[in-house]
Amino acid sequence: MRILLYTGKGGTGKSVISCATGVLTSSLGHETLVISSDPSHTLRDIFEASIREKPTRILSRLWALQVDPIKEVKEKYEVIYEYAASVFKARGLDETLAYEVASLPNMTPFIALLKLVDLVEEGGFDVIILDTVPSGEALKNLYLPSLLGSISRKLLRAGSYLLGVTKVIEPLIGAPTPSKEVILTDLKLIDKLEALKNYLTDDSITSLRLIANPDSFSIENMRRTYITSNLYNINVDLAIVNKVVPDEVSDPYFDQWKLNQKLYLDEAERAFYPLPVKRLKLFKSELKGLSKLEEAGNEMFKGEDPSKVYFKGKPIQIVKTDEGLKLIVKTPFLTSKELHEVERIGDELVVKVDTDVGEVRSFIPLPAIAYSMHLSTAKLLNGELHIYLSK
Repeated sequence: MRILLYTGKGGTGKSVISCATGVLTSSLGHETLVISSDPSHTLRDIFEASIREKPTRILSRLWALQVDPIKEVKEKYEVIYEYAASVFKARGLDETLAYEVASLPNMTPFIALLKLVDLVEEGGFDVIILDTVPSGEALKNLYLPSLLGSISRKLLRAGSYLLGVTKVIEPLIGAPTPSKEVILTDLKLIDKLEALKNYLTDDSITSLRLIANPDSFSIENMRRTYITSNLYNINVDLAIVNKVVPDEVSDPYFDQWKLNQKLYLDEAERAFYPLPVKRLKLFKSELKGLSKLEEAGNEMFKGEDPSKVYFKGKPIQIVKTDEGLKLIVKTPFLTSKELHEVERIGDELVVKVDTDVGEVRSFIPLPAIAYSMHLSTAKLLNGELHIYLSK
């Protein structure tokens, strides 16, 4: 079983690349499922086929699934949803607003991730590709079971035995108490979250793949996602720069575009080393339909099996220390003579390196936990740059 998660800023082409990957893996004999929770039904447009809420066959070994988060909530988590809404109504919120507030945070991508657990446990697929990934805020939900651990279960189970008592004090606290059904559903949800976390953090099963366009905003977003994935212990095995103007385009109108994209591509190669970085050219027309998707998949992976694990490891590691944090950045071949300076600018670290073509700067986004810390020192040790942040 392989789970491939593609993410990137809007417009980078993650849905198209997800579908192209699926077409290629299925052609190599892998039973493949492509999942989307995009409310605009992107899979339907890309595959040019009707995609339903259950796995829909596209090719002999290729399936697609459009997750309906509202339906998933009603079928599996409605009892929790209704209880949350009743609490907000008891606090004086308008009924319509209470149901809006009770909606799960980042519900659409979050429910798509929970759906993964069901699909993995049901079996039948060798490769599952998710074309949208939740934000860092939603990923934090995966760590709630780890934070609460067995205490959460003990409290919830204790609550089920104390229901009679809590019903008596319900008028005093001004809110309804959860029923036994709510508590049992909560326990099942915690079990599912733990299973999901185990799948996502197993680097032999799951790979997160980052997609960017050759522009500054997109590359910067890719960096930040990379840092976040490190924090959550999710293995990133590949970066893809999409919509690269090919060399054969000789129109002078694109000269500046090609010059800029070369700078961004070189920057991406440096920033993500040793993570492999692939490039996909800008095609002459929209990538939609099976033949175009197959062409894009072959162009991108060049005879490789996209389901393989391209990389394991953390080029940037974040380690907690007694004083604060230590960032370890792999910098092979860099010498102390070439390392010019490391400085903190806002929510980023800037590493300045002297090269034969002048000063090169690499920007490292800081995790939120480091915002209140200050840069202490930085030093090179055995091909790694160790950066210390203190409280």
